[in-house]
Amino acid sequence: MKIHTILILLVLFGTNGISAQNNKMTNNQLKDSLYNFIKPTYPSIEIEVNADKNGKNHIYFTEKKFELLYPQQRYHYLIHKIPEDFYNEYLQNTVWYELAPDEKPEDLDYHDEETIKSIKDIILEILKAKTDFVKKLDSQFIKNDPVECFGDFRHSKSILTNLGFNETEQFDIFHVLMHEGGYCDCELLYNVFRESEYSKNYWKNRKK
Repeated sequence: MKIHTILILLVLFGTNGISAQNNKMTNNQLKDSLYNFIKPTYPSIEIEVNADKNGKNHIYFTEKKFELLYPQQRYHYLIHKIPEDFYNEYLQNTVWYELAPDEKPEDLDYHDEETIKSIKDIILEILKAKTDFVKKLDSQFIKNDPVECFGDFRHSKSILTNLGFNETEQFDIFHVLMHEGGYCDCELLYNVFRESEYSKNYWKNRKK
């Protein structure tokens, strides 16, 4: 289901921060500020800011590293690089497109809230009780030579593929897991599957 980015923000994050746009900055100043926030993490990112006929800014973020990420992951990582007060002051009522090279805005694909709710319980049951997905992922992070989390789902995708889940099924699975707070392999364990040994160790160490 292909849905405009602004609708996804409204559905998944509510209406906080989606109100009247503040025009104190020119588009070039806004772009330069975004580069300052984001380039330390994504040095090759390209940002374009264009106003539509109604004066609403459309912001295009293009980054090769996004090829391995779902659009919702891309937004999650970008929004956490921007100070909240800056977002509230200058980015309210803007429309974002988080693109990999050669992608177009109409290529961005999401699940809406209603779809996620309709498939959430069965997917979590399958992952927790019907397969050994959690056990396999957990073991990769708690072994003597643990794998590294790269901020994506590469380890989880490999496990799911080996378990027989196709790309469409994985799309459903990961949108449910992102909705539950897991935006990368390690977050799946410590935010979603808290019964895992990795999660227990993680939260135990956080308390120290």
